[in-house]
Amino acid sequence: MKLLNNILILVALLVLVGACRDKLDLYPESSLTEGAFYNNETQFIQAVNDAYRQLGILYDAGGIPDIFGELASDNVYIKAASGADTYPEDINLHHIKSDNGKLESAWNKAYSAIYVINNVLDQLGTTDVNFSSQELKSRLISEAKTIRALFYYNLTQAWGAVPFPLKVVSPSESYGYGREDLPVIYAQLIQDLQEAKSNLPTAYSGSDVGRVTSYGASAVLAWIYLADGDKAKAINELKEIIDAGNFSLDANNDGTINSSDYAYLFLATTKNAKESILEVQYLAGENQVNSHHQTEYAPWDFAFHLPGNSVTFRGNGLNTPSNGLIAEYELGDPRKDLSLSLGFYDLQTNNFISYPYTLKFYDPNYLYPGQNVEIIRYADILLLYAELTGDPAYLNLVRARVGLANYGSSAYPSTTYSNLQGAIAHERRVELAFEFHRGFDLNRTGKTTLKFPIPQSVIDTNPAITQNP
Repeated sequence: MKLLNNILILVALLVLVGACRDKLDLYPESSLTEGAFYNNETQFIQAVNDAYRQLGILYDAGGIPDIFGELASDNVYIKAASGADTYPEDINLHHIKSDNGKLESAWNKAYSAIYVINNVLDQLGTTDVNFSSQELKSRLISEAKTIRALFYYNLTQAWGAVPFPLKVVSPSESYGYGREDLPVIYAQLIQDLQEAKSNLPTAYSGSDVGRVTSYGASAVLAWIYLADGDKAKAINELKEIIDAGNFSLDANNDGTINSSDYAYLFLATTKNAKESILEVQYLAGENQVNSHHQTEYAPWDFAFHLPGNSVTFRGNGLNTPSNGLIAEYELGDPRKDLSLSLGFYDLQTNNFISYPYTLKFYDPNYLYPGQNVEIIRYADILLLYAELTGDPAYLNLVRARVGLANYGSSAYPSTTYSNLQGAIAHERRVELAFEFHRGFDLNRTGKTTLKFPIPQSVIDTNPAITQNP
């Protein structure tokens, strides 16, 4: 989807406007306010575009998927950091306190976005604007609800039961929101996503490419079913995506499936490839919707420079590939060199500095990177389907793309990965490294039971919200 360069940023807290309505009936026509917006179809499309911008914030560095999916997992560690605070290290080492500023920021950004999305949905539900078609209005509602479901999925995975507002609430009303039971949250999200599937198209064209399709909603629905413990329904959603034939491991769509397709996925210029089911849309350039992954994850070293570039580019040193992850790659797996570098050369001394970093967010436009970021891609669906059904054929499709031996063959490293579930966990770790899945996978398969502490500032503001054990 081509995000507008000048997306109108909707007001996050419009309480003051509402409080003044009895005294102030006229809005200056030159100002963007609640009263001067939502007056036509174009403005509603812009408002839903802003929901996509919120999704970009969620999946940017420092969002819940990054913190829970990678930073808190065994995929990464922090080799060196600026030392301004120990919040990232505390998360990585699971020494997390309730006053952790990084967690508090991720929580606040998520609920700020939910406020924006709820506002859009409230306006769509009450507007008297005549849309060009009812299908468009229903589609916009479904896009917004699917994006909201992704926020709540991430919140519940990281914190468990959480406050669950589905409408715009005032400060006084917010005190009535404690932590909602997970079955209640999941039941509502399932209902929203089932409705979304019926109202969303299977594909888009032109500038709408990148918006949520019915298959994107189906993939999120599969995640929710798994979180709710309904394996059979999750399998049905995954099978529906696979059987549709709309997606392929031939990411570059050249008619041949091989490791070049894996490389293609992470080029800075790749947008919405054949394998993409749902991805965040970023834009390169000044004053655009940029990604911050490369800056956050690049080595914190004054000698660091990006590949092929002599300009010093010291990053913030987060999500350094762990020794365990590096060792996980099989000999000859091309994904290792496509996913990470083991270090770099100091251009002043010509000495090699052993400091691993991920290449999946490499963008030569280091000041204003615009690489899209995958949320759900076809390989993820295939591997999850193999995990749930116990059918290794779908695992072997992913392995065949990069030229590795099939599970079950004599060449497969069965002494290391002796059963199918172990083989799939291994494959997901290397296939999806740095794509924010590892922590969720460990939680889903019972290898960890990590839940973050509720930010203390939230509890201080609303004592009805209880703390995790």
